[in-house]
Amino acid sequence: MRRVCLVSGVVLLLAVMAMELALSARQQSQTFDEGGHIYAGYAYWKDFDFGVNPEHPPLVKLVAAIPLLRLPLTAPTPADVDFKTMETNAGKLLLYRNDAKKILWRTRMAAAVFTIALAFAVFLLARSMWGEGPAFLALVLFVFEPSFLAHGALVTTDVGVTLGFVLGVGTFYFYLKRPGVLRLIAAGLAAGLCIGAKHSGILLFPMLVALAIVELLSKRDPRAGELPQGIAKSILFHAGSIAAIAAVSFVMLWSLYGFRYAARPAGMPALKPAFVTFAKHMGPFGSAIVLQFAHWHLLPESYLYGIVDVATLGPLPTVVFGKFYPVAQWFYFPSVFIMKSTLAFLVLCALAVLSKAFTKWRVHKEGLFLALPPAVYLLVAMSSSVNYGVRHLLPVYPFLIILVSYGAWKLAQRNGTLAAVVAVLIACHVASSLRTFPNYIPYANEAWGGSSKTYQLLTDSNVDWGQGLIALKHYIDERQIKSCWIAYYTSTIVDVSYYGIPCSVLPPPYTAAIPLQTPVVPPQVEGPVFIGAMVLSQPYFRPDSPNPYLPFQHKAPSALIANSILAFDGQVDLSQVSAMTHEILAMQLMGEHKLDQALAESDMAVGVAPTRSIAHVTRSSVLLAMGRNAEALAEIKRANSLQDSILLSP
Repeated sequence: MRRVCLVSGVVLLLAVMAMELALSARQQSQTFDEGGHIYAGYAYWKDFDFGVNPEHPPLVKLVAAIPLLRLPLTAPTPADVDFKTMETNAGKLLLYRNDAKKILWRTRMAAAVFTIALAFAVFLLARSMWGEGPAFLALVLFVFEPSFLAHGALVTTDVGVTLGFVLGVGTFYFYLKRPGVLRLIAAGLAAGLCIGAKHSGILLFPMLVALAIVELLSKRDPRAGELPQGIAKSILFHAGSIAAIAAVSFVMLWSLYGFRYAARPAGMPALKPAFVTFAKHMGPFGSAIVLQFAHWHLLPESYLYGIVDVATLGPLPTVVFGKFYPVAQWFYFPSVFIMKSTLAFLVLCALAVLSKAFTKWRVHKEGLFLALPPAVYLLVAMSSSVNYGVRHLLPVYPFLIILVSYGAWKLAQRNGTLAAVVAVLIACHVASSLRTFPNYIPYANEAWGGSSKTYQLLTDSNVDWGQGLIALKHYIDERQIKSCWIAYYTSTIVDVSYYGIPCSVLPPPYTAAIPLQTPVVPPQVEGPVFIGAMVLSQPYFRPDSPNPYLPFQHKAPSALIANSILAFDGQVDLSQVSAMTHEILAMQLMGEHKLDQALAESDMAVGVAPTRSIAHVTRSSVLLAMGRNAEALAEIKRANSLQDSILLSP
């Protein structure tokens, strides 16, 4: 009877998570990365073309695209352009030339398989280590973890690599408990899944080395404090085991690329830029290594492109606690963890540390097997130059959840009062998660003001990743809005009109860096004006930069839709945006040698936003092209003066 109840409980929890993922996915519009990933998976199956989206290995994309194979889709032909431009444009065409809703639904449900499998893996690993009680508790915590509900049904690689880490560590744990050929192969296949999902999966191997060292140290005599005789043989055994796991994973990785080196099949245009050119971004030493790998065909060409892309991202700016930093900060991921985890889970983490549940060596050893992998991952993440969001921290959660569950279970067994405390905390964890449905992406716990305040603290995929258009459509329909304006982060890669939104699309703040045919925006418009949180807190724009939407950061919206889109009603000042559109037209006209028209546009930019420094820079450029150097110099001085005043302002 007990086993029947356990099985029923596990099945019920997995079903609840599947339902949460399905219902929330139906209410999310396309997020930023999904179009390129979906097109990539489709191209892998249909054309055997791994030149699409080589930034990431193919496993998740292959699985997600399986439900599309029998659909009569109109697919775009790969363009002979830079691979990043190609995948972005082709992803948009694939979705919106066909039934985007059907494509997103099918691919997301396929991707959600990784999340459900991860939930079950967490249960199995916890059960093998601690028993049924802690395992069931771990499953409850995982099923209602907001970050996995936020990203668990998206066509991205983050949950896939997290599953790889858990399976990789778990199968290695089982192998060390009872070594055998089948278990060794299973560990190798798990490692192959890990590196085949995302390039960061390579971190599994330093984790395994650390775990092997822990296993060796467990063989020492606790009284003498010395390692036993034959330790050299044990070291060779563990080293050979990890080498064998790496070899199996290496074969599995090649199998995902069809055992073909070339990124593209014969007859297709060569990938742009060429690998020899692209590899130079790594500098002389790094490029020499990857070019040698390419020469020897040690790894698939597409995978090598991804290595170069990851290694050359360079320092990117960061927004955390609402403050801009020009480069990544070591405290970013710990801070995001504190903000994006439920308060109850954070308290359980603290109680687990204080519970003394891990004092016995056997338990201590199991604890180290769960603590070392996230420690290795977190150290690398904290030293990374990329601070994109909590989705990059997902591999830490499953291991912590299993650890915390054991500590909480042991506390609950001490007495009834502690059991009640643990039960209340679990209930609070579940409640905090459920009250966020279906908008899990902008989740923040109550200590930071809840999900409605996240946009003031964080940015990017922590808040607004393009998922809010369906919620916006409901808002517009409820108020029978017929005319409106929208500035949205994904408007260049998503067909906003597809979602039935009758708004005129405003240019995103990075339009100035991407030449587009942008219509002129009036300086004053009648609302509502909808602005995505990502547009306001663009991490690529400092507070003193020309992002024309930054003034809205200091205005209270009339409504906050899906905790990620701000609404402004009444007469709305868009003079900064209007100036930007005139600047863009001025530069386009200057490129066409229509200098008089360009000057007129730059004059209008300065006229509608005289305090906007970039408007004066644009006018200076046009004047310089016209040979009016003295006037151009005066405009530059004016721009510098305005910039200094912004920098000195409180």
